[in-house]
Amino acid sequence: MADTFTASSLVCGVHCGTQHKPQNTTEALRCMRKELTRLYAQEDDRAIFLLAYFVMTTQVNAAVRGVGEFNKVGPIFFDPDWVDQVAGRFAELYFQSLERSLSSAEPSSKAWDLAMKKAAEQGASVLLNLLLGINAHINFDLALGIHESIQQELLALQALDDPREIDRLTLELLARRKFDHDQLNNVLVDAYPRILRVLGREFGGGMGLLSWLFGMYDEIITFTSLRYYRDRVWHNVLGFLSTRYSEDARKVKLRLEWESHQMARFIIKGGLLNDVVYALDKSLRHFRTRRMQKEFQPDLDVKAHDKKKRRMDFRLQRPF
Repeated sequence: MADTFTASSLVCGVHCGTQHKPQNTTEALRCMRKELTRLYAQEDDRAIFLLAYFVMTTQVNAAVRGVGEFNKVGPIFFDPDWVDQVAGRFAELYFQSLERSLSSAEPSSKAWDLAMKKAAEQGASVLLNLLLGINAHINFDLALGIHESIQQELLALQALDDPREIDRLTLELLARRKFDHDQLNNVLVDAYPRILRVLGREFGGGMGLLSWLFGMYDEIITFTSLRYYRDRVWHNVLGFLSTRYSEDARKVKLRLEWESHQMARFIIKGGLLNDVVYALDKSLRHFRTRRMQKEFQPDLDVKAHDKKKRRMDFRLQRPF
């Protein structure tokens, strides 16, 4: 890639062992590279979501490090180290689900079960695979990862002597974390055109054609849907933080399970339009795709998206 992260010389880090446990986005990218290499060698469609996730993570990595396009605008996060660490933990949750699927172990959630089973079928719609993975990872995993990080920070504040100072710092901490959480929305939307290019190049299908046919509406839907569900994630994080007993936390997790499962079912069988789009994508994939490369090439050799041609630039109120 020309403007973000190059992983060619990196190998899976010291924290991996037999299981991937990345501590930040750089380590997460190393782990993703290793798993993509394995999935490519097996021509396994579970590589579809992981490759999109790799592209997203390169953007987050660039944002927290202030390189590439983010070098021109300066820091966009209050606490980039926190974003970097949470993204690493977030990736670990994905790797747990992937390993459970590859070893036929009990899935971490019903949403991940549907996503992994559909990917294991091979030859399904690229778009369907992508949406199922995004749903499971955001609507189930993300609240768990963010809650774990913030809870540790809040526990550290309890060592202070002044209750009023604890309350003040708690409110400040939550506000800062919410700001950075929202900043990531725009970083992820910024990765959307690159994801379309890379998945189309590697797996075929009709994602690029569908994006062209629907004009800017696909980007509007992407942006509004992403923002809505990431807002839902934050509400669930607050739900976890408000729990006093394990039974309360179990209720929040059950809601995550139910909501992500319902969304996965809707993605798969949400009506005639879903069926038509997936059938078109699947047909185009078989019609014009070249076989998946046996070796994953970690550098995403696609041209940087031309900012002057962005259809959504005037809609995104962002500082970069």
